[in-house]
Amino acid sequence: MFSRSFLAVAALSLSVAAAPAHADTACRFASEPRVLMEEGGPNADGSKLLQLWDVPDHPVLWSATAPESGGYRRFRDELAERKIETGPVRLLERSPTPNNRIVIRHADDWIGPANCLEMLMFGHQHGRLNTFENPSEFASIILRSPDRERLRVYYYTINHDGIGRMDPIVEPALADRQAGWEVLIALHSHVFHPGQPKIDGILAPSGPDADFHARFHAQSGVREARITNGVHTVRMPASSFDGFQRAADGNEVGSSSG
Repeated sequence: MFSRSFLAVAALSLSVAAAPAHADTACRFASEPRVLMEEGGPNADGSKLLQLWDVPDHPVLWSATAPESGGYRRFRDELAERKIETGPVRLLERSPTPNNRIVIRHADDWIGPANCLEMLMFGHQHGRLNTFENPSEFASIILRSPDRERLRVYYYTINHDGIGRMDPIVEPALADRQAGWEVLIALHSHVFHPGQPKIDGILAPSGPDADFHARFHAQSGVREARITNGVHTVRMPASSFDGFQRAADGNEVGSSSG
């Protein structure tokens, strides 16, 4: 089923990265993140963390090269040990909501393996709080500098299941846009919840997710929305946003739930 998807995802990623991957380059951030806000300890319930990486826009970040160590490697090892289902379409078919059905129809074009950048952030999240034992998610906004040489990667998480209001990363990202940065991607994670088919690694937006994507696009011109479960990622072009079922209560801009 994914014979065409790998080519489509590669083309979509290259449209963002504008360069091929270097297979001999390690998947890592070139510098440590800068912490913008931290409340509570990394393992405490309800703790919050907002940070950013400001790094060269290296092609390896857009490639399928996986991190060689750290939280992501531990995540994949534990995923294998637990024998968790990871087939993205099979997971979606367990819960055929309207939004899940949209992604199923477009799976060949939209779903592909997680890339280095997505795996790094997922690994960072799993290293902070084991996502199998204490499910939690991250949200990210990724921008490219006016000279197209650097990426700015905002990362925000709360130590509970779901993100809630996205203001902590939306506001600085919009300020960067005013300064000439291009808003490339709005990304967040949907982690595995074995035994809970409605939310088990689902690569499709919830109603609040879809609402956020549409509203944030109106503000920022973001090119894509992505959801990753650490193994696969759905990459939805902005042209698709209005087709998804949005939250019935009309959440304000800055809201998202996993």
